[in-house]
Amino acid sequence: MITHASRAVHFNATAAFLLGRLEDAHSTLLGAVEELAELTRGAVPDKERLIEVRWRVSEASLVRRLLWGRIHAYLSEHATGEFESSLRQLQQADMRLIRTSTEHVGRWITDAVIDDWPGYCSASNAMRSRLIEGIELEKRLLYPILEALVDQA
Repeated sequence: MITHASRAVHFNATAAFLLGRLEDAHSTLLGAVEELAELTRGAVPDKERLIEVRWRVSEASLVRRLLWGRIHAYLSEHATGEFESSLRQLQQADMRLIRTSTEHVGRWITDAVIDDWPGYCSASNAMRSRLIEGIELEKRLLYPILEALVDQA
């Protein structure tokens, strides 16, 4: 038989797990973004290096996005109405980021990057700024929600 207390412990552990995973995902994505920033401060890199660094950003971004989906589903089921506005704001921001990212990746295929390195560096800087803004928004709004759930007894 599952008691109210055991559900609360499980609930807190899940929120703590998700928060830890989100912190890790943010750290990984910020590291990949910085690696790309460093790359774009130099001359046109070789194609393999360019693909490798861009792949790391894409992969880290996807991990963060999938995790956000899991967190959103979890919070939609478990969080109280006081967090509704923040969750809606986060969801809207994520949708904007998905659109912007899709447009960026579609425009800047590898050959286009090599053909217009200065243009790509500028576009990449703008895209990296949006990624960082998204992470900062999640830290500002989502971390406190998860922390509040962890602290519930």
